[in-house]
Amino acid sequence: MVYEDVKEPIEMISVFRQGRMRPLKFRWRDRVYRITRIHGGWISDEGYSKRYHYSVSSDGPDCFEIFFDTGNMSWELTRVFLEG
Repeated sequence: MVYEDVKEPIEMISVFRQGRMRPLKFRWRDRVYRITRIHGGWISDEGYSKRYHYSVSSDGPDCFEIFFDTGNMSWELTRVFLEG
């Protein structure tokens, strides 16, 4: 598996349920990816804001690392893990 650092903003659709955030689908480079699996999540501090990180998969074999930044209320695609 090979990874590529991306660090680009994305558009995200997510739900907030019982005090938790769950990403559902995102748009990156004019393509929509439906999240089929969340592999894990963690929180990091960035100054006064928090970042909610997720490792997710879409319909294909590739995995994505994304995060939500509470400081500027935005989503970012950090890294893509490419199969093969």
